[in-house]
Amino acid sequence: MFDLPNIDIPIIVFLIIYGAYMLFYVLYSLFNVYHLLKYGMYGFGLYLLVTVFTGGTIILLAGSTYLLMDYDWSHPISLDDTVKFYNEDLFPAL
Repeated sequence: MFDLPNIDIPIIVFLIIYGAYMLFYVLYSLFNVYHLLKYGMYGFGLYLLVTVFTGGTIILLAGSTYLLMDYDWSHPISLDDTVKFYNEDLFPAL
């Protein structure tokens, strides 16, 4: 009933989406840090907050990069493998 052609999607597509998300996160973080430093009340708390936030961001970026380096990003995902798990009762109204 439901037949897909043999389509393979390389895993690097998900890496590109993740990279775009991380780029947006870093740009948004820089925007927030800039506004904290420009309009925040100067003091030890402000600099501590910015330091902890920046340090946490660096740890998250470095950790995710370290964990993602071991994967073979050229390996394809076949849509035929995903259709094997298709159940006729999944969408009964269709």
